[in-house]
Amino acid sequence: MSKIFISTVNVGKAHDADIFGVSVVNPFTVTCSGDGSIKLWKNKLLDDESAKDTVIEVFVHKTGVHHCETLHTVEKGGNEICLIACVSFSGEIFFYSVDVKSGKYEKLDLLNAAEKKRSYWAVKWFKSEDQVVCHRFAATDVKGNTLVWRFHPFTEELDEEKAMKQKKTDEEKNAKRRGESSGGEIEKVPKQEDDEQLENLVLSPHLVLQGEIQPSNPIFATCVDFSGKGLIATGFSNGSVQVAQLSTLRPIYNFEGFGIQGTDQNSNTVRALKFSPMGSLLAVANDSGSYGCVTLYETDYGERIGGLTVPTHSTQTSIGSYAHNGWVFDLSFNSTGEYLATCGYDSKVRVWDVKSKERVSTINLSAGDIEIEEDILMVDENGDSLKNPPVMGVRYINKAVRGGMGSETNEGLCCVCLDRSVRWYREAGGS
Repeated sequence: MSKIFISTVNVGKAHDADIFGVSVVNPFTVTCSGDGSIKLWKNKLLDDESAKDTVIEVFVHKTGVHHCETLHTVEKGGNEICLIACVSFSGEIFFYSVDVKSGKYEKLDLLNAAEKKRSYWAVKWFKSEDQVVCHRFAATDVKGNTLVWRFHPFTEELDEEKAMKQKKTDEEKNAKRRGESSGGEIEKVPKQEDDEQLENLVLSPHLVLQGEIQPSNPIFATCVDFSGKGLIATGFSNGSVQVAQLSTLRPIYNFEGFGIQGTDQNSNTVRALKFSPMGSLLAVANDSGSYGCVTLYETDYGERIGGLTVPTHSTQTSIGSYAHNGWVFDLSFNSTGEYLATCGYDSKVRVWDVKSKERVSTINLSAGDIEIEEDILMVDENGDSLKNPPVMGVRYINKAVRGGMGSETNEGLCCVCLDRSVRWYREAGGS
């Protein structure tokens, strides 16, 4: 079954330099660039608003920004939190808190002096859906270590071990109460919030270091992701992937790269990895020479279950499992985990059916797609053509996140390209 995606909004010259990353949450699409800034693009625009007129720009660092990740959550007492973490080419991590209603932002100091001394590369937020499990933040450093912090939104910190025990006790009491109902109608005890406790909540976002995961050999760590099943995965420049338990930070699996070996210009770097929403699958994008591979692993036993493949007509390579005719830079599952979007240096965004491992859609990017002519960038600063710009980042967009016709019933995509553009799409048809 094929899928068609329709362009809804595109912004040319969205930044003054190359765009390297994109993150999507309900209020904003966030992009980061070599111009040293991050930009927050409103997902819901009024009829008379344009994307460029309403964008919020935050200057971060003069060396440029290559990663950005966003956490958006509603906590106890209706406290809405939107935090952005981004990494500069100086190796520093910067944090910003954004007021969703006003658009005002504030720089936060969340790392201690010792943690700031490291040189970081990739970052990732984990949004916990369980009230007894903390949100998490992870960052990789240039020596291959993965540091994991617990994120606490309030002054009072959540004791996960104590909360887990209390949850188990409550479940046992409820089970006993149901058993004593002797077949009659079970009395429903309404859950009441402690009003006094809610009143005493003081917003004070802060991180507490849980620990770090060390690689078997010091090597550059390129990417990191969390699983809802309590796992954390780190990808490395040698093509390997390390998977650890989130609760203990103990490594449990190591996946090796499947690139072309023994060539002079070989690269099998892991450029992106992503867990499926339910956490049962891990998708890994790595180089294979000048091509891009995407391999799928199941997470229960750490077994490789296949790769995503398109035909290649090149005379320079034998038949292999190549997802793109160029390096794959990013991956994104849709909300159900049925589909996976990939993007690469070959100027394409592809959508795959995860179960059948078949390609169901391909979006071919062209500079001419930009609607405003003066915002079209046809060559880069070196004079090289950007007629078909490489795609550096892609994110699936859940239903109803974006505004506009069809967004309520259809998922969408957002991608950023080396022609300094940001492009939004939605799936055609209904659901």
